[in-house]
Amino acid sequence: SFGLKCGAEHYAAKDATMGKKKTEAEAPKVEESKKDDTNHKEEEEDEPLVKELKDLDDQYLAIEKEYEKAVQELQKQYTQKQQPFLDARTKVLQNLEVAPEEAKDKGTPALTGFWKQAMKNLPALEDHIEEWDEPVLEYCKDITKSWVDESDLAKGFRLHFHFVENPYFTNTELFKEYSVKEDNPYTGEMSAKEIKATIIEWKPGKDVTVEKVTKKVKGGGAKKAKQKGKEKEEPRDSFFRGFFRNLKEGGNIPEDINLDEARELVDEDEEDDDEHMLELLMENDYEIGCCIRDSLVPFAVRWYTGEACPDGYDDEDDDDEEEESEEEDDDDDDD
Repeated sequence: SFGLKCGAEHYAAKDATMGKKKTEAEAPKVEESKKDDTNHKEEEEDEPLVKELKDLDDQYLAIEKEYEKAVQELQKQYTQKQQPFLDARTKVLQNLEVAPEEAKDKGTPALTGFWKQAMKNLPALEDHIEEWDEPVLEYCKDITKSWVDESDLAKGFRLHFHFVENPYFTNTELFKEYSVKEDNPYTGEMSAKEIKATIIEWKPGKDVTVEKVTKKVKGGGAKKAKQKGKEKEEPRDSFFRGFFRNLKEGGNIPEDINLDEARELVDEDEEDDDEHMLELLMENDYEIGCCIRDSLVPFAVRWYTGEACPDGYDDEDDDDEEEESEEEDDDDDDD
């Protein structure tokens, strides 16, 4: 991980009055309200000088849009020039001649776990990959990117996670698609309006996004003896659960989301504001997607080795671990 409020407020207001019959007493109030709005707009109308300046501003912005189109064309040209190097990287990683026998069925046999390690070293992903995800990522053979619309790159992008045949799922490719909109033409701020992801076809008993837990049986006697040892599946945190999830502006927060983690994104007084929480979830998800697109895909080997990690990043992690350890020690002392 993440524009909504106006729409939500509009429908909330609509719902609040839906089904109510307007009385004669209410009608004049509506007309009076409309009149007040009109007067308010007239009072706020720009003075001639500001109108003239805004006209100049719009003409400047039109040239800015032309520039952005030209940059997109340049970006496409250079992306084509760079692609052969990414293809060559895939070929090197797939070289079976240098692969150990036990690694020949893995995604990158020449360098086992290449993408898994690169992803774990990317700060945007490290907290999202669980230990039970790692064996699955061993079968990832490549991560690539593409555009939602080649004629307008600003509309969004796709990430493609390519897998070899593996024991976990039948998909050979998992994708993530970000449909993007411009929030503010004067700052260039962009955000995701919809995020789509592949439905993973897990093989029986191989879904790492769930864990089996033994059912607790109330009561005793024959009933307890009969149900003893029965297991049920419960969702658990996983890269394959959290990342490959569909999100949409104005939609609902997915039922399987880790609410404790989601609440960390919002202020305490907004924890019950689902709309704002969804917005932040999408913002966070979009930022992760951009990191994969702009940093991981082009420079994967530097993330594999850890060279691309920001200076002092490991030290910060060590400090955090020390602080956590000290807090645990303090808790033990209190006990």
